[in-house]
Amino acid sequence: MPLFEIRDLVTAFHTTDGRVPAVDGVSLSIDRGRTLGLVGESGCGKSVTAMSILRLVAAPGRIETGSILLDSPAGPVDLVTLPDSDLRRVRGGRIGMIFQEPMTSLNPVFTVGDQIAEAVLLHRACSRGAARARALEMLRLVRLADPEQRLDEYPHQLSGGMRQRVMIAMALACEPDLVVADEPTTALDVTIQAQILDLLGDLRRRLGTAILLITHDLGVVAETCDEVAVMYAGRIVERAPADVLFARPLHPYTIGLLAARPDPDAAGRAPLRTIPGMVPAPQRFPVGCRFHPRCGHARAAATPEGPACEAPAPELLEVEPGHFVRCHYAERLGEPHPAAVEVRFA
Repeated sequence: MPLFEIRDLVTAFHTTDGRVPAVDGVSLSIDRGRTLGLVGESGCGKSVTAMSILRLVAAPGRIETGSILLDSPAGPVDLVTLPDSDLRRVRGGRIGMIFQEPMTSLNPVFTVGDQIAEAVLLHRACSRGAARARALEMLRLVRLADPEQRLDEYPHQLSGGMRQRVMIAMALACEPDLVVADEPTTALDVTIQAQILDLLGDLRRRLGTAILLITHDLGVVAETCDEVAVMYAGRIVERAPADVLFARPLHPYTIGLLAARPDPDAAGRAPLRTIPGMVPAPQRFPVGCRFHPRCGHARAAATPEGPACEAPAPELLEVEPGHFVRCHYAERLGEPHPAAVEVRFA
C-alpha cells in the first residue's frame, strides 16, 4: 500500500446553526518520497483536511467517518481510531506538520532551540545535550543564518522567513516519513518562497520524506509536486499527475483556476480572468455538482450526453489512467456560457 492514504474522510463542525461538513468524502494517497499538491480557493476545506490527519481539529469539529492509514512494518495503522498515547508518538515522529502561520504556532516564551529540542526529546531516547545538538544541526540543515545565535532567540526576534525555517526544522527533526505543509510560503516574499520550496525539495531527496503540500498557488504546485488534487467545497474534483493536469485539465473548476493565473506576457494589456461567484458556505452546499452555480459549462437539464448538473451529484471517476475527475461532462464540455443564477441548496 502507499505510505499514507485517506479514505472517504468526513470532518464536520456541529454548531448551534446545525452540522457544517467542511470535508466531505475526501480520498487521497501519497507514496514514499513523493509530493502531492492539494489546491483550491480559500474555504474549500484544505486546512481542515490537514488538521484532520493528526486529529487536531478543535471542537465543535470532529471526524465523523473515514480512515487515515499510515503504513508501518506491522501493517497499516488507522490514525482515526489510534489511541491518544500512540497518536502522540506519530505527531512529530512519523508525521511532521508545518503550520500555516509560524508566529501563532511557535510558543513565544520558549527559545526556538528549546522548542526543537523538545520535539526530539519526545520522540527519541537521548539526553538534553544531544537534543540541543540535534536542534542546532537542524537549524544548519534548513540554512538559517547564524544558527548558533538563533538557537537561543525567541520567535518574535526572527523574521517571517526565519520562523518558517524553524517550523520546517521542527517538523523534520525526527526524520518523519510524511510532512504536511499547510501553505508554507504564505506571506513570504518571492525570494524567500523560492528558498523554502528549494529547501523542501532538497530535504525530500535527501531523507526520502513524502510531502503533502497544501496551497492555492498553482505556480508552486507546478514547480514542486508530482501529483495534484484539486479541492472544491469539501470534495476532490480532479486528481492527476502534475504534468497531465497542467497540460490537460478536465474539470471546469481546474480549467478556471489555470485560466485565472496572471500572464506576464499580457501584463497591462488584458484583464485578469476570474471564476464568477464564491465558494459556497459548507452549511449551504448546492445540490448535485457543487460547482455548477459558478460553471460556464453547466447543463440545466438532462441531455443525450448526460444528466443535469443539479442532480445527481457526479462521482470521482477515472477517465484515463491516473486521471480522476468529478464531472458528468469531462472531456466534452463544449463552449462556456453564463453560469446559472437559480440554485437549489442541500
